[in-house]
Amino acid sequence: MRTHRFFVGPSVIQGKNVVLTNKEALNQLKKVLRIDTGDNLILLDNSGKEYLVKVENISKEVLKGVVEDVKENQNEPELKITLYQAICKKDKFEWVLQKGTEVGISGFVPMITERTEKLGLNRERLEKVLKEAAEQSERGIIPKLGDAQNFEDIIKNVPENKIVLDKSGESMKNYSLTANRYTLSLFVGPEGGFTEQELELAKNYGAKIISLGKTVLRTETAGLVTAAILLNK
Repeated sequence: MRTHRFFVGPSVIQGKNVVLTNKEALNQLKKVLRIDTGDNLILLDNSGKEYLVKVENISKEVLKGVVEDVKENQNEPELKITLYQAICKKDKFEWVLQKGTEVGISGFVPMITERTEKLGLNRERLEKVLKEAAEQSERGIIPKLGDAQNFEDIIKNVPENKIVLDKSGESMKNYSLTANRYTLSLFVGPEGGFTEQELELAKNYGAKIISLGKTVLRTETAGLVTAAILLNK
């Protein structure tokens, strides 16, 4: 049977001892995951380490346990992709974060472009989506969530090795990562795509304009497909 995985704050793990008092976390462990005395679970402190814990006691107020083994998570990709995703409808944006985490994306930044639907996002909700997706997909680190930023500001300031997806670009088949670079900034526009001015700005700041093929993918799909291709090269 699969051992449940759960991210906790670093103060929860105190050497060999585990003491968890967060009531929301306890409720999820006890009521949702059905964790009980004597069960094993894997706790993660968002450092990349996994702690195999045997539960000695669990109630509404506290979980106490003992660490039986510690190891490094092996599921974090060497290539660190940050997805700069144009803000879209709430359910679609949450889907991008969930599936992007499963694919192996390391960070997400909500992005405002000229054609973006400027809809509000609930940061607390998005962070919960990331945490749960990281647990489900057996990641060792929860992907980072940046603050919403304008495309123009981002494209000027992020390091080299940046891709802007657009049907007008060169084929993904011909793209290769810059040697000895392990970070990539990936830009996905809104449903209407990037404007000509935005694409020109991207080129001026060293971005590669890349196409995924003849068909046009939805904004919530394009980044995930690209990340999956690059992370599995």
